[in-house]
Amino acid sequence: MKLLRTYVLREHIGPFLVTVGGLTAALLVGNMIKFAELVVAKGVSLFDILRLLIYLIPSLLSFTIPMACLIAMVLAFGRLSGDYELIAMRASGVAPARLIWPLLTVGLLISGGMLVLHDRIIPAAHLAFRRQLKAIGIKQPTAYLEAGTFIKDFPPYIIFVYQVEGKRLSHVRIYEPKPQGPTRTIVASHGEFQPSADGREVQLKLYDGTVDEWDPQRPGSLYKVSFTTYTMKLSSDSAKHRLQKKIKEMTFRELGQERVRLSAEHVDTLPIALEIHRKIASSFATVVFVLFGLVLGLGAHHHERLIIFLWVLGLFIAYYLCSVAMNALALKGWTSAWLAMWMPNLIGMAAGGVWLSRIVRR
Repeated sequence: MKLLRTYVLREHIGPFLVTVGGLTAALLVGNMIKFAELVVAKGVSLFDILRLLIYLIPSLLSFTIPMACLIAMVLAFGRLSGDYELIAMRASGVAPARLIWPLLTVGLLISGGMLVLHDRIIPAAHLAFRRQLKAIGIKQPTAYLEAGTFIKDFPPYIIFVYQVEGKRLSHVRIYEPKPQGPTRTIVASHGEFQPSADGREVQLKLYDGTVDEWDPQRPGSLYKVSFTTYTMKLSSDSAKHRLQKKIKEMTFRELGQERVRLSAEHVDTLPIALEIHRKIASSFATVVFVLFGLVLGLGAHHHERLIIFLWVLGLFIAYYLCSVAMNALALKGWTSAWLAMWMPNLIGMAAGGVWLSRIVRR
């Protein structure tokens, strides 16, 4: 029996690894297409983009690993069913229930690894991703700019650029709102960014334009000054301040410390409670998908592959839609944080357990 269990487990390893790699690669390609504009149009270094993609991988794994568990079950048992090995096992007196516990145990072990992923690796990767974006913004400020939109990343200025071609900006308008008095406006035919000496700020060099300057003799009024070249220093919010961790970038220990601190200040800690339970519940979602994988793998016939994969997609979408809906209910105060985050798992375990018990009793 031990040999048979090892054989069945080994049948799942290949499909699991292939599915994790394939799904993760597919999601990365989608992000690569989105980042490609930064390389082609904005001149961002390809190495910097590759670092962003690497930092995205842990977050993608939080989705692809549970789904890979479900798909691996379906593929492995589909192969066993297609070769009539499941029928041979039943004819030899091996009940399907004896194959279930080893696979559920593996699912629990994977959930333990997912818990480490959600607690340590994903928060660190998410913070590193934001730091890399900050570094790109300092080295290549045009990455912040998109033609035809008002840019507010360089306070107190509001920048509007009609066209961005690499490092060249065409038809630049810069507004500096004043709390008292008219808005100062700078208009230039074109401009370009230049790195500053300290590496923390960027210089914007403008050409052939005008500036509306304060008129000292008439407070509240402006007069127009023409220029051939005009240089101004810009610094973004992220460049001025050290990046602070968001809730999703905190470990369990840091979340606990933050909850204690906010509670002492009489601040609502519901978002922190939701994040703690979300990390734990998402980790153990793997067991839910393993359970449904057993249901589909043992209960479906090998010629029903299209229907099976429609079930796979439907179950995955239903689980995460339920998670989003329960999160919204918790934020409205209609349910507790732990119940909101664990409800998809509880529903999945109950439905999958009943479904699996019926299949095993056949």
